[in-house]
Order: sequence, then C-alpha cells, then structure tokens
Amino acid sequence: MRQIAIYGKGGIGKSTVASHLSCTFARRGLKVLQVGCSPKNDSTYLLLPDFPPTILDVLRVHDFEYEDIIPEDIIAESPLEFPDGGKIFCAESGGPEPGVGCGGKGVVEAIETLTRCDIFKELAIDVVIYDILGDVVCGGFSMPIRQGYARETYVVTSGEFEALYQVTNVSKAIRRFEKRSGSKLGGLIVNLRRVKNEQKMVRDFAGTLGTRIIGMIPFSQVVKECGGKGETVFFGAPDSDEVEVYRGIGEAVFANTEMIIPNNIDFEQLYEWWLPYLD
Repeated sequence: MRQIAIYGKGGIGKSTVASHLSCTFARRGLKVLQVGCSPKNDSTYLLLPDFPPTILDVLRVHDFEYEDIIPEDIIAESPLEFPDGGKIFCAESGGPEPGVGCGGKGVVEAIETLTRCDIFKELAIDVVIYDILGDVVCGGFSMPIRQGYARETYVVTSGEFEALYQVTNVSKAIRRFEKRSGSKLGGLIVNLRRVKNEQKMVRDFAGTLGTRIIGMIPFSQVVKECGGKGETVFFGAPDSDEVEVYRGIGEAVFANTEMIIPNNIDFEQLYEWWLPYLD
C-alpha cells in the first residue's frame, strides 16, 4: 500500500490537488482513501455530496472505545464512478472546538483509529492520501512524516513568501525524522498565483532544496467555478485544459521514484533569497 502526504499552507489549494490525485489514481482502477487532516472538515468536499462525520466526533460519541467503531462510522464512499473497479473512500479527522485544544489532535486520533480499526485492510486500499495543513510545527500535523505513515511527501506551494516558508518547515520535519521514519520529499506542486517572476522563482527554489517540480497549475477560473460547485474538473469541466494539467500531475506523482531528503533553509536565508525576484 502506498501512502502519500500532501502538505501546504492554508488556502494554497492542497485539498483540490489531493482530490484530483485521488481521481487520477481511481481512474487507474485503484482503491484510494483520502484522509482530510484538518479541523475544517473540507478536504473531501469535491468527492462527496455531503460533509462526512469526522473521526474525532465519532470517537467522542463512542467514548474513544475503538472496538465499538465500524468502517461505516468513519468512512464515506464517493459516488463518483471509475473504470476497472476504481473507488475513492473519504475520511475527515476533525478537530477541537475553536480555542479549545490543539488542532493536530484530530490528526493523531484519526490515524490511530484508522490503524486500530484495520481500515486499510478492510477496504483493500491501494493508496492513502493524507491532506494535511502545512503547520508542521504542531506535532499532530507532522505525524504522517514523524511516524513514517507517509513515506513520500509533496508540498503544494506558490511564489508567495508564506507558501515557500511552509515548504521549508515541511522540509525540516522530513530531515529531522527521516532516519527513524523513512519519509522523504517527492517534490513540489506549484499553484501559480501571478507573483512576479513566479515560475523562475519556484524552479530556482526547488533546485535550492534539491528537489523537483512535479507540475504547475495555472491560475484558473475553471478550477474556481468547479470548486464552487463541489466538483473536480474531471467531472465539472471534462473538456477543459485544466483536466490535462491535473491528470499530468497525478500521473507524475504515480510514476515518481525520485524521493530525496531536502536541504535546510532558514527563515532569514529564505527572505534574503526571495526579495530579488520581486525587482
């Protein structure tokens, strides 16, 4: 079973990327589980007609007694149809109420529950995609890297400074835990935001990290419109150019075997490096 982590700062488009990866893999006849690892409970909204119950909410109802939980309690099967037996299953970790506790707790509990309930075996999952908030300063959000659940990580970024900074945080987590977990960086997925010199910037940035760019997603009104309707472009705009963009990224991830331990970049170094691209 292949386990993939998709990181990125809030609002960068990682859930959109994760959902299109799930569709690309399911089109290959694979059984995919997409796990939303955020308190927002919105990772899988492009794949389901309704928001599913979160794992943390289900655990609360059952007083955290794992043996009382069955797959149907925490897993929702997408109604989207794929050839050759491909399926997408969805789960959302959930989190505490605002201002009460750590957002990463939901991630810890979700992965623990999926493991203890033997969900991967029960559903014969081929690929797990963890869609994770990029704030890996919190131990919960770093769990897929730290514990080796996801051996390959991709970061969704842009040329915006905050997005690049989150990449450096994820990279540091990979370097810190690689020896015990085996997790590595598979590359960057760039969601272009019309920043000056953006394409050259992100290519140079990938080179500085020692990694590669898996694909670039142009700024697109089509993607926004499909997202507003709760659809991927595969189903909402099947004849659009964006379909080929996301399919190409999915196929590149599927075929990727170039995993690396990224170089470290400190905050001050990143800022000094980034400024000249704005001239």
